[in-house]
Amino acid sequence: MNEWMRRLVDLQELDLRVVKLKEQLAGVPAKSKEAEQQYAAETAALETARKAYLDAEMANRKFDGEIAALQQKKKDFQSKSALIRNNDEYRAAMLQIEMCDHAIAECEEKHLEAMMALDELQRKVREREEELAAGKKRAETILADLATRQRNCEEAITELQAKRPSMTEGIPELLLSLYDRLRARWENNPAMPYVVSINGRSCGRCFIELPNQIVSNARKSNPQADEVEEKDIITCPSCTAILYVD
Repeated sequence: MNEWMRRLVDLQELDLRVVKLKEQLAGVPAKSKEAEQQYAAETAALETARKAYLDAEMANRKFDGEIAALQQKKKDFQSKSALIRNNDEYRAAMLQIEMCDHAIAECEEKHLEAMMALDELQRKVREREEELAAGKKRAETILADLATRQRNCEEAITELQAKRPSMTEGIPELLLSLYDRLRARWENNPAMPYVVSINGRSCGRCFIELPNQIVSNARKSNPQADEVEEKDIITCPSCTAILYVD
């Protein structure tokens, strides 16, 4: 490999590093949003659990009022029954008292079930609170890591791009122009090298078997940098990669 081709390979390595760093940088907003959305979902889950608990607690309080009302109703019937002298009226009062006892027992059973359900809802609230606390720490860690990644990527890109102008020195203008056109494709395609060695008789990029003449030309091509012509730049007929023999 001649010196100007080696310089081009080094330049491509730098450019590929920049592309990879930009890809990492481009992924930061999506990862940040994902972390924020997960934390928001955990926050919403806690709010839902709290609302369910408060609604159940409010419904549970109604049982106290219902039981108190039934007990008062029973007390009223008991007071009236003490004054009744008619057997039929007395039996009717006793029936009303019995019905009150039945209603009170039924209401107390429902109250107990509601209390147990309330305990379960309270347990879920505590679980969601713990999940949210852990989620907050996780989100803060992820966002801090992403901020560090973004800063490091930006600094590395700036540093690499500052080196680039000096690395183009000694590369024939014709070759550099072709390379720049090829690497422009990285904007819409995977960043695969466009300056590759011939492996045996195969293109190092698309791996097709190259015609003998192309392999032969690549082996013989070794002009000085200021003498490079279009015929001296060997490219793959399939993927248009710039070829060299290592």
